[in-house]
Amino acid sequence: MRLLSMGALLSALLTLVAALALRAADATLAVAAVAAVTVLFTWYAQLHSTDERSTLGLANPAAVLTLAVVGRRPWATILPALAAHTVGAVLGGLAALGLDDRLGDTLVFTQPGLVVTAVGAAVVGLIGAWTTLSVDGGGHEALSGIPAIVGGAVLPLGLLTVFQPAAVIGLATADLVPWDVALVAAGTTLVASIVGAYAVTALVPHE
Repeated sequence: MRLLSMGALLSALLTLVAALALRAADATLAVAAVAAVTVLFTWYAQLHSTDERSTLGLANPAAVLTLAVVGRRPWATILPALAAHTVGAVLGGLAALGLDDRLGDTLVFTQPGLVVTAVGAAVVGLIGAWTTLSVDGGGHEALSGIPAIVGGAVLPLGLLTVFQPAAVIGLATADLVPWDVALVAAGTTLVASIVGAYAVTALVPHE
């Protein structure tokens, strides 16, 4: 229960940071802020990992699925973890919505179509699976910032948290992303994280 609560808290914080970052001076700062927080949360999550089980899923619900595929997390924990992350992100989105009048205009210039959203989220999800397994295998936590940077580059800024499906739902709650776009983005990233895990383990067996 403690780890579920921590996952919810990290999703809430990432959602709030992303909502605030969307009011940054420019898009580069917004992406950099989200990537930096992602690396920090990944470092924290990794502190709880053991030889038998990874806890990188504390930082990202997509990582929960990736890790389950390679046997580093029990499948039975997936639904509670996804639910906890979603609840936390929605709470973070509500907090951002409550601050909306005080934060000024956002940097969201355009909203993507559903096809563009799905393609971009698939690319980010595949990369996210690779970085998750790389960090879990002993790679530097800074690798976890790559999906955030790629997402910020290939999709409109409103989806800068596409690598973290719960946070996308949180931004929709904050009325920063349309709900249909958010649901497609979140669902595609989750599916891509599973496909990516199988692809990475086929190419480079995970130990």
